[in-house]
Parts: sequence; C-alpha cells; structure tokens
Amino acid sequence: MKINFIIGTKAQFIKTIPVINESINRKLKVSLYDLKQHSKTTSDLRKKLNKEHKLIEVSKNENDLGSYNGLIVWFFTTMFNVLFRKKYSIKSEYCFVHGDTLSTLLGAILIKRNGGKLVLLEGGHAVPGIFKHFPESIIRYLVAKLSDIVIANGESQIEQLHKWNIKATIIEISTNTIYDSFSKVNLVSKNNTNEVIVSIHRTENINNKRKMELLVSSIGQISSEYLVTWCLHIPTKNKLMSYKLYEELLDLKVNMSDLLPYDEFINRVYNSEFTITDGVGVVEECQIIGKPTLVWRDEHLDQNHLFEKGDNLYLCNYKEKDINYFFRNYKKLKKDIEIKEEESPSKQILDKIINL
Repeated sequence: MKINFIIGTKAQFIKTIPVINESINRKLKVSLYDLKQHSKTTSDLRKKLNKEHKLIEVSKNENDLGSYNGLIVWFFTTMFNVLFRKKYSIKSEYCFVHGDTLSTLLGAILIKRNGGKLVLLEGGHAVPGIFKHFPESIIRYLVAKLSDIVIANGESQIEQLHKWNIKATIIEISTNTIYDSFSKVNLVSKNNTNEVIVSIHRTENINNKRKMELLVSSIGQISSEYLVTWCLHIPTKNKLMSYKLYEELLDLKVNMSDLLPYDEFINRVYNSEFTITDGVGVVEECQIIGKPTLVWRDEHLDQNHLFEKGDNLYLCNYKEKDINYFFRNYKKLKKDIEIKEEESPSKQILDKIINL
C-alpha cells in the first residue's frame, strides 16, 4: 500500500510526523512531498522521520518564508508548477494534507490535479468569518469540501463538517496527533527558571497595531519580575519592527529569540512560569502540559475541545482587566500534565485508513 504526505510548514511536520512514522513502521510505501514553506525549520524536523521513505521536494525554496511578497511568489510559482509543469504518480493513492495553511491548499491542488485521494488531517474547525481568520477560514472550508476523507477529533469538529455538508468519509480519532509528537519529547525539569514564553504569529494579531501595542504594554508590566523570552516568527518580527515596538521590547530586556527546535521549545514551556500565545499548536501543547496560558485571542471557536477541559487556558479578550487577572492569578490555573499514551491517534488513523 502506498501513502503520501504533502506538507510544508513547521506545525504540519510536527503534527504529521507521528502518522508518517507509524506508516513506515507498518511497512507501507511512504512518500513525503515537501512544499518547503518553512524550509529551513522543517529540514531539521525531517530528522525525526524514520529513514524508509521517499522525499520529493516540490519547491526550490531554502528559507522560512516570512514576508508577504515572498509567500506570494512562492505560492503562485509552486501552484503554476503543480498545475502546468509537473505531474506526480499518486493516482488513487491516499494523500495527506494538514490544517488550513497555504501549504494545505497547494497540497490539495496537487492531489486533485494528479488523481489522488485527498485526506485532510485535523479538519472541521469552525469558520468565524471569511475575513476574520484570513486566509485560514477559506482554506479550511475549501479543502474539507474537496476531501475524500477528513480526520477530526472532538464533537464540535464533527458537527461543523456535517454543517458544511461535506461528501467525504469522516474518521474520528480520540485526540490530536500532537499528543504523539509530545510523547516523544524528553522533559527535563528545571527549578525556578522564572521564565515566561511568548509565541505570537496569527495574522489577526500581527496585522493589528493596537493588539500588538497592548501585548507589548502587557509584557512591560511583567518584564521586571520575569525573564520574558519571545520566540519570534519572521512575520511577527517584521511587524514589530514596522510598528517600532521591537526596540521597545529590547529596552524592556525581553529576550528576542529565533524559533527554537521543537524539543527545546517544549522543555522551555514546561519549565516556564506561564506562556502567552495565539498559536493553535502551542495552545494544544500547553493544555497537555497543564501550563497556565494567556491565549492572545478573543474567541476559541476552532479549539472548543481544548477549552472545554483546559482550565489552564485563559482568553485575554484584548482587555486589560482580563490580562491583569491572569497575571495575578495564573498560579491557580496550573494543572498536572495530561497525556494518554495508550491512545495513539496516529495508530487510530492508520487502523481506519487501512480498513477502508
């Protein structure tokens, strides 16, 4: 049996690597099509893959794309090549994409263009508005409608897929595949690091100067008490500089760091006092760890399944009273680590795919 994975971002690799390795362990013929949206970062993540797979590089990009101009050039160049210049032998084979990024859309186009069976991993997140989470909202809807199989976890995701009247077969798994990636990390406890980890990258935040000013102002309130480390995505750094906030953060003695390798990042979060983030994956990881987390958003429509059980997660709502409440009371939100090692979602996926 042949199975293919068409991915390109850091988050896609983190959440898909367990499924790829499980496929290899089952002696399936695995091909990885790397769209290379985050090429520099994902080249390191590929080291976590078992060796018995075929690598096809769909793009020639060698860097992590961070500017809008770079993303546009990469997207349309890759799409042109997929549509008109290159053909791939994947007809009738299962082909995985993940999430709702530009790489997800390109992967779906590549699969449909070449007659593959489109499998969407982590489908069914709600669409709060076409332009509120642009372009993610449009992509998550379009790819779900195009899919032959959609893999989802949580009642809210299943209900959303039914509301969209998708024709795909829906496979329900017990939890997100990020649990499998997390379970492979060797957690090392360190006492009294006094560190706060910040990770912000969503477009609805970084493209809004007021929201970023509020975040920097909030960090200013705690920077003398905690060691604040901001793990910077390239677009976030560019926006902070354009808003003239980057120098302000340096003046506050905030450690402005490049993105960290996955295992190191998880350990830093694990040993931190608390985390401030807007990332779907990071929120999921913080929920597993039980780390108090200030979620830099005002809604959680696409993560209802987390907030239903994640007492350690707290929405900022972009309001000072909510932010200050979290700073005063975050220690009350800490939970014990939560992971169910006996229920591998990657194994669940392969069991069900093979038996279709």
